Amino acid sequence: MACVNAAGNLTTPKTNSTSEVIPNPYTDTVTPWYPIPSLETGSILGYYINPSVTPISEIDFTALKNAGITDIYVLVRNSNYTSVLPEAKAKADSVGIRTHAWVFPGFKYASQVRDMKIGVQLDVETYNMSEYIPEIKAMREATQGVTFSVCTKPDVWDGNQYYNQIVPYCDYIVPMLYLGEYPHEIKDLSDWTMMYNIIFPGKIVAGLQTYQSEDDYTPLNQSTMLTETRAVQFNTRGVILFRYGLSNYNDV
Repeated sequence: MACVNAAGNLTTPKTNSTSEVIPNPYTDTVTPWYPIPSLETGSILGYYINPSVTPISEIDFTALKNAGITDIYVLVRNSNYTSVLPEAKAKADSVGIRTHAWVFPGFKYASQVRDMKIGVQLDVETYNMSEYIPEIKAMREATQGVTFSVCTKPDVWDGNQYYNQIVPYCDYIVPMLYLGEYPHEIKDLSDWTMMYNIIFPGKIVAGLQTYQSEDDYTPLNQSTMLTETRAVQFNTRGVILFRYGLSNYNDV
């Protein structure tokens, strides 16, 4: 079981908005270690990074690699992608980690990111997913040659997310399967990924929450995180870890 203490991170709270916004800073100063479960060879083990909270220069990419991280998803905006992504890619490339730009609707430079040979993940957290299908389709066309993924609310758990319309235009969907935000348990997590892997084989990478809830940012412990990961790993292409604040866990 690998551990890493490499970087801090936060991202937008779960809301209906799809605008490109930056959340309030996370102020907890505790920096515990956290474990990352080993996954199958070839699986994605993703790590979200918000460089406005932790600059790329402060991240230990060797530690990420040693912990098993295969992909990083770096939050960028129209105004800063040219200053953030080259540094992130250079550091990630140096240790064999793939880089993706993590963007929100309204991001205008998907083709430029593609030209950097960087993947794109479009984060569409909405109850009106069908309205964004044209933008998803256009972004897929703009990212030919690199990985394009879409992060969404989980279908059925949170209404109709139109996965059948999204799937043709992305390499994989990342449902936000956050047990702290939904009235579900480990078995529901396992059942959901099993069903959706049958419906959309090879198209699901699970987004897992690594803190208690949006009302309690306390990190999940090792046992809980491992249990959730094991519940989804055999029916997904991997997991991407989503955190508020420091991306570390107490090993308890």
